[in-house]
Amino acid sequence: MDLKSSQTLAEALRRASVFLEEKGFDRELVRQYWLLTFDWSLTELVTNLRQAVDITLLERFEAVLQRVVAGEPIQYILGYADFMGERFAVTPATLIPREDTAGLIVLANHYLAEHPQARVLDIGTGTGIIAITLAKHYPQAQIEAVDISSEALAVAKDNQAQHATQVLFRESDVLSCFPPGTKFDLIISNPPYISEAERNLMDASVLKHEPHTALFADKNGLELYERIAKEARDHLAEDGLILLEIGFRQGQAVCDIFQREYPQAAIDVSQDLNGHDRYVSVNLKGGSKGAI
Repeated sequence: MDLKSSQTLAEALRRASVFLEEKGFDRELVRQYWLLTFDWSLTELVTNLRQAVDITLLERFEAVLQRVVAGEPIQYILGYADFMGERFAVTPATLIPREDTAGLIVLANHYLAEHPQARVLDIGTGTGIIAITLAKHYPQAQIEAVDISSEALAVAKDNQAQHATQVLFRESDVLSCFPPGTKFDLIISNPPYISEAERNLMDASVLKHEPHTALFADKNGLELYERIAKEARDHLAEDGLILLEIGFRQGQAVCDIFQREYPQAAIDVSQDLNGHDRYVSVNLKGGSKGAI
């Protein structure tokens, strides 16, 4: 691929689309990759289609496409991902945000709209998208976030500075850093939940580039739910709420784990936009939270 011989942006994109197609990629992605690489709007792209392109832009775009066809996620190449209309830094130390997690935030919004000063804990924060997004919408809430990875926490802190929010980040294996008596009104988590048996079903680029400690869990993917269920008993307010993202086959198993630990709680499974089980709520106050 030699984009530098192109005279206009339209010609460069045509050459690039042929290159993607030859490598087994959807040629229609070429415009999306250009917009992401240079942070252009679609209007800017259309306006410049017939204009000559600076060679430095072409060199950068060609380098990006070479890494894309080698299997590297575009988000890691560019160093950012968009989530719920906001931009967050990502690195190979963090998972790339998925839109499914937006549903978890919607459920949290239902609670925080009625309890805007709640004390909130995000377990396994990664890039910090959950904690930071909630902090932006509920600045009176006391929001803390933990992760076992110091590298992920460094990314989360960078994102917090970029978004100018107040979140207290701590390095911790689940709730181990908190002394007895520390209570939270809302505990929210998107923990590792993929079992080793599902490894062969996953996209090769995810396996190669995303952090396995943030993807896989023992006990058929249920280990972290068991730990959260046990450890949260000493740290959840009497009428508190736990919100969890789950694998689409794990709804009943996760409900059973929490029902054993909290027999009086109202426990519900909610679905994502594709109709798959994706979220579990554990409400110590009782009553159904319902689907999103």
